[in-house]
Amino acid sequence: MSASEEDFKSTIAEYLEALPPQFCRRVFSNPAACLAIFRLLSTVGKQLIMSMLYLEAPIKLNDVHHWAKHSHLRTLKSKIHQLRKLHILVEEKGTVSLNPIFREQLRNALTGGGDFSSFGVPYRGADDSKIAAGRLARYADERWEAILHFMVGRAADVRPPSDSVTGILKMSRLMDEGSDGMRITNSGFQFLLQDSASQVWTVLLQYLRLAEIQDMDVVEVLNFLFQLVSLQLGKSYSTERLTGNQRKMLDELRDFGLVYQDEKDPKRFYPTHLIASLTSGSGSSEPAAASAGDGKDAVAHGKTGAVGDTARSKIPGSSVMAKQRFSELLAPSEKGYIVVETNCRVYAYTDSPLHIAILNLFVHLVSRFSNFVTGVLTRTSVRRALSHGITADQMIAFLTTHAHPQMQGNVPVLPITVTDQIRLWEKEKNSLHPSPAHLYREFAQKADFERVFRYAQEINVILWASIEKRQIVVSRQGHPKIVDFIKGLKNQQQQQQQQQQQQQQ
Repeated sequence: MSASEEDFKSTIAEYLEALPPQFCRRVFSNPAACLAIFRLLSTVGKQLIMSMLYLEAPIKLNDVHHWAKHSHLRTLKSKIHQLRKLHILVEEKGTVSLNPIFREQLRNALTGGGDFSSFGVPYRGADDSKIAAGRLARYADERWEAILHFMVGRAADVRPPSDSVTGILKMSRLMDEGSDGMRITNSGFQFLLQDSASQVWTVLLQYLRLAEIQDMDVVEVLNFLFQLVSLQLGKSYSTERLTGNQRKMLDELRDFGLVYQDEKDPKRFYPTHLIASLTSGSGSSEPAAASAGDGKDAVAHGKTGAVGDTARSKIPGSSVMAKQRFSELLAPSEKGYIVVETNCRVYAYTDSPLHIAILNLFVHLVSRFSNFVTGVLTRTSVRRALSHGITADQMIAFLTTHAHPQMQGNVPVLPITVTDQIRLWEKEKNSLHPSPAHLYREFAQKADFERVFRYAQEINVILWASIEKRQIVVSRQGHPKIVDFIKGLKNQQQQQQQQQQQQQQ
């Protein structure tokens, strides 16, 4: 899993941590939400939960500490603290136990009990025809890339996004409204270089914030999002039991390509790979799908210690072929198309205008053919990207993530000379920090310069000084004080001159 994806998942976790306990209880009453939260946790967090899942009585905290080696005790305590903040673990009088609501509903999610409508209601209409997996993937990619096209300013040949999309882009500060229309921000440039899963997490988090502004029921929004990430890819689900807010969410998420819904058949919808794969990165490649019709008899088997693999294929509704299907639906950009040489030359085997536009953010493009682009990483192109808020690590991560399969076998994937050079250019840029200042020079007398210099030293406002050239650079905060001091010197000198003239007369 990429570092950026971890960051966005931790941001979602922070959002859940900020919810009041009564809100968490309502979220935990949904089996699909409990399963989605479980799959987003770290391996250690999953291990703790699975070890306590079937313990009815609390366990002493000291006993839990013995589950880890002494060298890893700090990590274990940190994960226990995180689970407490998420209200998953309850600590009382030196003992810990799982939140009873979370424990019950996670059991139901893993064993097929409880209310399985939280995993969506499969469509049972007369027309039970299914959409081909390839068509569904193309639809999602086209919708999502149209938004990215719009962000990089190359949306002439694609349909402009809806008002809900542009509203979230502005609220998340990925784009700003300028005099010449909407334009991308520094955060937007960073957004473009992240993988699609991290981008989707960003959108969903902003959608939660938008729901709060619109006074929507946050718990209802959360539960529906967790339901969507738990649906089975390629299966249609009914909209009949959805509430008004959920139908509204479905329309808005459709604009992002996260779900597919035919306007002629509004009674059903399909989740796309953009949302169905969001929780698969934490432990598995297949979506955590579940449905009311095919999961009632599924039971989780295996040892609780093997958290990453325990009952993965037995999660209600998941298919043993899900991993293969998901790999077939990967976007071309995720399969790798970039070759980077030791001399900083870049070759991209793509004909996608979006891929080329993103590369152009930090690569100087030299030539373009029908399905092939060449360029070079230069000091100017990298510094331009750095000035837009893109970091060296993000450029390196993007090139690594989208490296050609022939480069994936290299260790490291990118040449060390290239990664070191990009980081050196970043250090070069960051070594200089402009700050407002004022220059004082052309002092008439050396004594005047020395008096001003000593005063500036006393109040600690000197940024630079040259005694030989009689020049002083002071900070913006110290400038008014130096001006007043020089005026005082001039007044003092004028008074001395007047006194001398009076004595001479």
